[in-house]
Amino acid sequence: MTTTAKETIEQIHDLNINRDAYHSINGYFYQFELTLLHILDDGATNDAFEDIDCQSSYMIERIEDYVKYFDKDEKSFIRVAQIKHHSNKESPSTYYNAVLFLYYNYLNFIEKDLPDTEYVARIFHFDLSKDKGNVRPILDSAFESHEKKKTKLIEADKEKVKKKGKAIQRNEDLLDKIYKTRLDSEENRVAFATIAKFIKTKSQADVIEILKTKLKERYQHLSSFNSDEFLYAASISKLIIEGRNGNEISLSELDDYFNGEVEQLENFYALKITDYVKGIIDSNSIDVELNPLGRGVYEHYERIYIDIAGFIEEKFKTSEYRNSFLLSTSPKEIRKFEANTLDEYIAFTEASVAISELLSKLSKIIYHYLDTGEEAFNLDEWFEINDQGWLFKYPGEQRGIGVITGNFSSDVFSSLRHILPRLRNEKLRPDVWYVKHDDDFFNASKNMKYDHDYSDVPLEGQEDFEPYFCDPTEDHFHIQCLRCLSLGSYSNNSKVHEIFVHGCREV
Repeated sequence: MTTTAKETIEQIHDLNINRDAYHSINGYFYQFELTLLHILDDGATNDAFEDIDCQSSYMIERIEDYVKYFDKDEKSFIRVAQIKHHSNKESPSTYYNAVLFLYYNYLNFIEKDLPDTEYVARIFHFDLSKDKGNVRPILDSAFESHEKKKTKLIEADKEKVKKKGKAIQRNEDLLDKIYKTRLDSEENRVAFATIAKFIKTKSQADVIEILKTKLKERYQHLSSFNSDEFLYAASISKLIIEGRNGNEISLSELDDYFNGEVEQLENFYALKITDYVKGIIDSNSIDVELNPLGRGVYEHYERIYIDIAGFIEEKFKTSEYRNSFLLSTSPKEIRKFEANTLDEYIAFTEASVAISELLSKLSKIIYHYLDTGEEAFNLDEWFEINDQGWLFKYPGEQRGIGVITGNFSSDVFSSLRHILPRLRNEKLRPDVWYVKHDDDFFNASKNMKYDHDYSDVPLEGQEDFEPYFCDPTEDHFHIQCLRCLSLGSYSNNSKVHEIFVHGCREV
């Protein structure tokens, strides 16, 4: 690789240090998994960039999600890749920032004036929508959308200046950076559309399956310890480590790695669990975007989910808190596992529905809180976390401390059978269980004893539910039905305040 091309990569990368916050929410592991697949296919007939008979070096998280570069026939080649994974259908607007960043970096490249270097950009993406087609229409729409947002911000800033008499200081946005290059033109937009395009990829599950097959074929014979899962975990760990250290990696270096002492990141599955939950957050956020809503609703939820993701990522660094998260979230049986193992990761995948439901409830409660005029929320103040569960302390709750769980089944006792033994623990004993369920008998007007025998379910025709309820002065908990949370609507919050009121009654 020529020094000039490598220096160019680093110079362009330095202009991308402050990327948007949402860039890091989802697809962390998919980024490494697809990159690894591309490394294994480097120079072959199925090379991701259609580069045949090349021996490339890859730099992880340089400029975009990775950069591939090599020399051939006295010419240098730079390939930049963005990698996106979404579990739902995606509109072109989801990729506006991705395309604008690719364009911005392309302008920075052509400014270097390197006639002997070929530059190509790709967005490798998986979602359930059709192929995105040509980059150019999405680039133009992205400019138009960002210009409209910029105009609104300018007008809003002017109003604030009138009221407060102080100038509003804003950082450069992406359009500012593009215009600052003085290279945006019709000619360069046309040129960009010829070197950049979307490539639809396989789902994360399919990519992992293909990876394990390829890794097994290439490396399993080297050691009896090289199981499919170990090869996968060790190779992804290698890419994460090299990416963090800013080092290059190539297929030959990967071969040398497996011929030597192979290591797996100590917190590999902890990272994978965090990434998995971030994927659920991303899916929930997209659900908001796909629903017809009032102006600005999706943007509010996007910001809320960014803050939730950061909070969870920080707490999940403590293994006991990952375990207690499941204990207080899932109203179903949880498999036994040791921390930071494949079994722990599987336990989270098995609880995915409950996790999604908790995140949906929490985001809507936060949205309501901000909609009442509050300017900010602090999840560190809203949650009291220990090794047995995550207790929820909403500022306006009148009955004490609570816990947000996944939805109960229509048979409330089936869910109680699993979750009650956990929540009756003396470290928890929440006063309120925020849980959506379909049993009309158990609603916000009822409370239940912690010491009742949940296995003593009345026989059909002999129902006498009285023993299951208690006087408010006794050791009890409220089952808060959450019907007033309007779970089917993201912006209709007129009754949300009622779910935190003592004596709440469903009407």
